[in-house]
Amino acid sequence: MTKDFVLAGKLGKPFGLKGFLKLIAQESSLTSLKLPIAVRLVFPGSRPSIDTNLVELKGHSSRLALRFEGIDTPEKASKLIGADLMLSHSLLPALKQQEYYLFELIGLKAYSEEGKDLGWTLTDLIENPAHPILEFHDTEREILIPFIENFVGKVQIEEGKIYLKQPEQWDEV
Repeated sequence: MTKDFVLAGKLGKPFGLKGFLKLIAQESSLTSLKLPIAVRLVFPGSRPSIDTNLVELKGHSSRLALRFEGIDTPEKASKLIGADLMLSHSLLPALKQQEYYLFELIGLKAYSEEGKDLGWTLTDLIENPAHPILEFHDTEREILIPFIENFVGKVQIEEGKIYLKQPEQWDEV
C-alpha cells in the first residue's frame, strides 16, 4: 500500500460468465462508491501493475463480485486472480470523528488499558465470518485477538496506539 492508494481487497476466482471476479474485501466502503472508478491492480512478484476501471460491483452471499473494463469472459478474468485491488485514498468517504478505516490500524502499537506498552505491533487484519481478527507480532511470536469490544478498547490512530482489554489472556495462548 502506498500513501495514495489503499488496499480494498484481493481478487479471487471468476464468478459467472460475464467476467466478474470474487473479491476478498479489506475495505467495506466499496459499495458506497459511484462507478466507474479508476483502480490499480497490483500483482505479486514482478508482474507489472495495471491501471483500469472498475465498472460493475454486485453483492453475492455476503461477498462482492467485481467487473473491470474490457474483462467480459471468465478466461480474461482468470488472468487477474491474486491481484490486490488498490483504490485512491481520495475516493474513500469522509469519516466522522472517532471513526477509522481498518487499514489505518496496521502498524499500531498495543497497550494494556492501564497504559503499559505490550511490545506488540499490529501487522495484519484477518477477515473472519464473525468478526475481524487482529494479528499482532512481538520479537518472537504472533498474537491473534478478536476485534470485538470485549477485547479491544480505545483506538488512537494519531498516537499510533490500540488499547487491549485483558491482554494477559492472549499473552498465554
